[in-house]
Amino acid sequence: MLFENMKTAIEDFFYKKVIRNILMLSNFGRRSVLGEAASGYNFDYMYENKPHGFLGIGYLIDKMLLNLPAVQATRLRRVNIVKIVSNEIENHRLQGKTTKILDLACGAGRYLSDIVKIFSKNKIEIVGIDYDNKSLKLAKNLSEKEGISKEQIRFVKGNVFRLSILKKLGKRVDWRPNIVIASGLTVYIDDDEVINMLKQIYEGLAHDGCILIDSQESNPSRKLMEKVLKTKQGAWILYYRSPAQWRHWLHKCGFRDIVISCDQWKMYNLCSARK
Repeated sequence: MLFENMKTAIEDFFYKKVIRNILMLSNFGRRSVLGEAASGYNFDYMYENKPHGFLGIGYLIDKMLLNLPAVQATRLRRVNIVKIVSNEIENHRLQGKTTKILDLACGAGRYLSDIVKIFSKNKIEIVGIDYDNKSLKLAKNLSEKEGISKEQIRFVKGNVFRLSILKKLGKRVDWRPNIVIASGLTVYIDDDEVINMLKQIYEGLAHDGCILIDSQESNPSRKLMEKVLKTKQGAWILYYRSPAQWRHWLHKCGFRDIVISCDQWKMYNLCSARK
């Protein structure tokens, strides 16, 4: 018991005093240590993949962090989301439908801009919802920089954990999404909240619409995240879930045509299903 306590104390010292101070030299590391680890703009930094830091050593540390397996998996998640949504848009085009996308916890919305640029001639309407002002500001700046109109993408501040917003949105503007994306959201909420969220998404989604959710099964940087990195709420602790669990929940909530894939690092499970 004494040996285990000493081992834990040494490990905590190493992570919190040594690793933490090293991370402070890089832009990505500094943000993640000081409470912005789970922010939309920090995830956008991973997507952009352009290292910065203090002095030469900070740049090198930033570059190393941006090439961690967990960060590479996050960038691949963006690519895979765009692929799945692109397939839905092509099907809608053949059916003469307007694609209506609702993105819950959209962050900086970089992949939403990707989608609009790819399908600039298609009928697409996107609403991105997030609670973080800094992320929303970046999202609006990115879409404006790409010349994307507000008719194509609207970013709205809202608490995505209160999904009655789906009902209110549909009633207020007669707008019902046929694609709902929840990327990087469910890892922060417990099982009961996830099930409630799935039920409300099912109710608010158009008939034959698609839900796209990602979840983490594991994380190669888990120890680093839990010991050093922080969110605005405190320690960065996530809920890890298996594909079998997601299949069970989606089926129980009424979804069909469930497809679940995992990346090469066995980190993200990307789940799509249809109403």
